[in-house]
Amino acid sequence: MRLCYQISTPEVKKAPGVTAYQADLEDSYKALLENGYEGVELMVDNPSMVDSSRIKELSDKYNLPVAMICTGEVFGQSGLTFNHPEEEKRKEAVKRVKDAVDLAVKLDCGIVNIGRVRGGFSLGGDHEKERALSIEGMKAVGQYAGEKGIVIALEPVNSIAASFINTTQEGMAIVDEIGLSSFKLMLDSNHMFIDDKDSLKSIEDAKDYFVYVHLADSNRLYPGNCKLDFEAFIKKLKEVGYDSWVSVEVFQRPDQDIALKKSAAFLKPMIESLS
Repeated sequence: MRLCYQISTPEVKKAPGVTAYQADLEDSYKALLENGYEGVELMVDNPSMVDSSRIKELSDKYNLPVAMICTGEVFGQSGLTFNHPEEEKRKEAVKRVKDAVDLAVKLDCGIVNIGRVRGGFSLGGDHEKERALSIEGMKAVGQYAGEKGIVIALEPVNSIAASFINTTQEGMAIVDEIGLSSFKLMLDSNHMFIDDKDSLKSIEDAKDYFVYVHLADSNRLYPGNCKLDFEAFIKKLKEVGYDSWVSVEVFQRPDQDIALKKSAAFLKPMIESLS
């Protein structure tokens, strides 16, 4: 397994709720390299604004490939979802994920995730219609990604933050329903801790579904600060044959440099010992 850390692209506004290291791009790459990370995950809001040539230059310079493009702030900062009540905002949500796919192609990155951008259920709304619109959006981006040789990774999000697709098993059912080879699952240790009955059993259940993994402790802060058993979690990933990227995606507290350093210090020896 290879360890990476999430950084934000320049169009993402600095905010305490952003789960990425936020600095000048080159400073972000330097910080990751100095702490032994092997790749970067990009958090984007508007991928069409991202300078792919600059990122490619930095990835080559620091030997830190882009492992995945995360679309979290398409919802977080722009409020866009596939089932937004306004048609134009639904279209823009789909467009931004497709733009992330195009960016992935330029960066030789094979995976784009979708989390909250898929949308959820409104209070007292037409849940059947909202679900249908979300599925329609997921199919659209999955088909587009397939045409470009990219995989869309669906991220189940815990029920505190989302009202649709909260567990690993619910995510697997959606992957089956979409039915595209370009539409897979990703796992997140924090979301699984909150909503899955048994995270380790979920890894086993999803072994033929997931293509990427986020690591965060039970309180969404840096790994090792709270009560999630990362040794068991990573060992189970290894047991089911997963040997790709694991990425730290956490709230940057008490500050982003501490979060980045402590994550690496805790995870790297563990990953190496289990390799």
